[in-house]
Amino acid sequence: MKKVVLKWGAFSVLKKVEKVRFVVQKMTENAAVFPTPNPTMTELTNQANALEQAETAASEGGKDRTQVRDEHLVKMMTLMDQEVYYVQGVTKGDPNTTALAGMDTQEVGSSWPLPEKPQGFVAKPGKFNGSVYMRCKGTKYKKQYVFQMLVETDTGTDWKTIASQGRNTYLHEGLERGRIYRFRVYATNSLGAGPVSLEAESAAT
Repeated sequence: MKKVVLKWGAFSVLKKVEKVRFVVQKMTENAAVFPTPNPTMTELTNQANALEQAETAASEGGKDRTQVRDEHLVKMMTLMDQEVYYVQGVTKGDPNTTALAGMDTQEVGSSWPLPEKPQGFVAKPGKFNGSVYMRCKGTKYKKQYVFQMLVETDTGTDWKTIASQGRNTYLHEGLERGRIYRFRVYATNSLGAGPVSLEAESAAT
C-alpha cells in the first residue's frame, strides 16, 4: 500500500503557497473524484492568501512579523495534513488517482530504529489570542511528532495528546489567555514511541 504525501519539505513559503493553490486547482478540476474535500477549497485558498500576505510583511523585517508568518504557515500545513488524510481515504494510495489531487505517493514501511529524543523544545505565546506556539529541532527516524499538554484530572494531572503530525512546529489555540501551560513532545514511527523531550512552559497569548 502507498501513502499519500506532499513533497514540499524544502520549498520556500511562497512555493508552499503555490503548491497549495495547485492542489486547489487540481481538486476543483476533479471535483467528481473528490466531492467532499476536508478542509474545503475555500478554506485552503483563504489560508494560502493569509500566509502570502504574512510572508510579504515578514520580508520587511521584525520578529513579530516573522512569528505571525510562522504561525500562519503552521495553520496552512495543518490544513494540508487534513487534506492529505482526506485524499488518502478517497484514493487508497493509488498513484494515478492521487495525482488528480496534485499530490504524490510513497511506499509505506521502514527499517528505522526508534526515534531519537526531540531536542531544543520550546513553547512561547502565539500571535493569535489564546494560543501557544511550539517547536523542536528535527528528530531522526521520526514519522510523527506527538505534542502533549499537562491537564488537570479528577485524580491529579495527566498528559493529554493535542496533536500528532509530521511537522516539528505546532500552534495550539483555544487556551485561556494569560494562563501558564506545560507541554512536551516525542516522536514515533512504525516501531513505537521514542523518548519524551524536556518539558516547556508558556502563558497563552
